[in-house]
Formats: sequence, structure tokens, C-alpha cells
Amino acid sequence: MSDPNRKKNDLFAALFSGDSAKYSAYGFLAGVICLFLLFMKYRDVIKASAEHAVNNFGYPALFLLCWAADVIIQPIPADVIVFGTAFGGASLVKTALVAGLSSGMGGMTGFYLGRLFGPWRFRKIFGSKILRKGRDLFRDHGALAIFVAGVSPIPYSAVCWIGGIYNMSLTKVVIASWISRTLRYLVVAYIGYMV
Repeated sequence: MSDPNRKKNDLFAALFSGDSAKYSAYGFLAGVICLFLLFMKYRDVIKASAEHAVNNFGYPALFLLCWAADVIIQPIPADVIVFGTAFGGASLVKTALVAGLSSGMGGMTGFYLGRLFGPWRFRKIFGSKILRKGRDLFRDHGALAIFVAGVSPIPYSAVCWIGGIYNMSLTKVVIASWISRTLRYLVVAYIGYMV
């Protein structure tokens, strides 16, 4: 009988090593270029839709959507919402502050989900290896791990969950989340505003 975690790890190793990693990188780059070209082609339509959303739903919707995106581990980051809000004409600073506050609340919610579900549920979804790496990361770096996940492509939601699993200080989670995510969203909102 084969171990499903081993098959999953073998798949990741095959995808992200050697020629497969090179082709994955090329595929990602091609996808980004295609998205950029589509965005430029339909820029006016997207702009009108973003302005409509900002005018009709505003900051409460931004808060709710960013919170939901940072609580649930999913592939669409809150950056898309922040970009669209700034692109739609909302205030750059208000957008970053609302999204940063919302993201800090999302990190806190993820922290409590990690405490509620514990390591067994996380291990079942993501495997033991990621959980062990998370334990080592929090033992060695603490709040810096949350900060780095907040400003980088590292899955922020998962890091907050792991912080809850390993009983990191909630105050550190919230402060590191709020600072890192506000800085990140300030940059994203600026890009959306400038486009």
C-alpha cells in the first residue's frame, strides 16, 4: 500500500526540479505576459467596472473581501482586490490602510483557526513536512516569519494558521500582519493608481 503523502511529495519534487522547474517558470512567465496583454486590451472596460464597484460598494466591500482572502487559503490573493480598488479611483492611502487593517484581522482569524483545528487538520491538508518547517520557522524567527509572509509571495494565510498551531503571541501576529500587509498594499495600490 502506498503512502499518499509520499506521492504528493514526489510530485512536488518532480514539478519543481530540473527541466520541470524550468518549464514551470516559463509557463508562469507566459501566463503573466498573457494577463498583462489582456489587461491592456480591455483596460477601459476593466477600469469602468472597477470604478462602478468602488462607487457602489466602497471600503466596506474592500474590508470584507480582503479579510476573506486572507483567512481562507486560496489561490486568489487580496492584492487583486486592492489593485482593482485603487485602479477604480479610490484613495491610495485609504485603500492601503483599510486593506492592511482587514488583513491584520484576517491574520488574527487564521491564527484562531490554527488553534481551533490544531496540527492534525493542517497536516492532513498540507502534509507533515510543511508543518515541521513551520514549527522550525516560528521557533527560530517568530514575528519575522509573519512579516516576511506578509510582504512576499509566501502563503500568508498558511503562516498565520501555523502561528496559531504553535501558540505564537497573538499580539505579535496582529502587529506583524498589520505593518507588513499595509506596506505591501500601499505598493499594490500605488501600482493600481498609476496604471
